[in-house]
Amino acid sequence: MSIRILLSSSLRKYVPHYDPLAGVQRTIEHPISVKDLCEELKIPAEAVKIAMINGKRVGMDHHVEEGDRVALFPPVGGG
Repeated sequence: MSIRILLSSSLRKYVPHYDPLAGVQRTIEHPISVKDLCEELKIPAEAVKIAMINGKRVGMDHHVEEGDRVALFPPVGGG
């Protein structure tokens, strides 16, 4: 099962050779939670503020399935 993962700004540093235009194509053997996916990618769960699957906001316990497009965003800071 194949999924596409898109990372925003500061999350990109956790995935070596991340291509911001293409994202990361990943094969999963079975549905996996967003939290477990972050763990596999070595992205600390606390670094992710918003998770979206196929354009809809989901929780970290939501399961990713074949063909899904996952987008992860860090907290936004400003001043």
